[in-house]
Amino acid sequence: MRCPKCDSENSDTAKFCKKCGSPLKKAVSHESMINSMNGKQNNDNKTKYIIIALAILVVALAGAFVYLYGFNSNHSADSQPQQQVQSANNTEPAQAEESSGSQSSQSSQSSEASKAKPKTTSMSILGGSFSTGGELEDKTYASIYVGPEHAGEKVTLQIFYSRDGSTLNHGNMVPVTVDSSGHLEVSSADAYKYFPDFAEINLYDGSGNKLLDSRSVSLSPEAGTQTF
Repeated sequence: MRCPKCDSENSDTAKFCKKCGSPLKKAVSHESMINSMNGKQNNDNKTKYIIIALAILVVALAGAFVYLYGFNSNHSADSQPQQQVQSANNTEPAQAEESSGSQSSQSSQSSEASKAKPKTTSMSILGGSFSTGGELEDKTYASIYVGPEHAGEKVTLQIFYSRDGSTLNHGNMVPVTVDSSGHLEVSSADAYKYFPDFAEINLYDGSGNKLLDSRSVSLSPEAGTQTF
């Protein structure tokens, strides 16, 4: 590098002239300027290429994501009805078996209930007797005959006693079982102050809701046994 003032030769790295001490300005050659500009342009081109490559990569990744997502959605949509049909097919036999089991259980329970509770067939009052003791503390006993074919059947018996048109009791509903001889045996709840001269007999089924037969009996107001 030459000093622009004294034209002395100096090293390229010197900042001041070694002879006159003037500051040295590094001359920029045309060639170096062109090389610098070419280097900058090459760097810009590399940056553009990198940006373009990144953009292409992003677009490719986005396209792959959209394709995979759409494929999975269609596959799920296609498989869902098949799963629903298969689930429905699997559920129907189970429901049928459950319904069959429920009907079988209800039938079994109904059969057991019918066995445990004897049915009351058509029954009527065929005859009987009333017995009253001679003391005031004696109760009145009734023996109602319905027939031995009804032995073991459960019924409900109600008897109203009266004397000269005045009732002597409340006519309680009494559950009774027909004995082996076909009789229903029941006593009055209390002893009466007077001997009854009339008895009204009501025979109901075991639940006490259905009236099977009714009978009115006139009695002599005295102690002893009276048949009808």
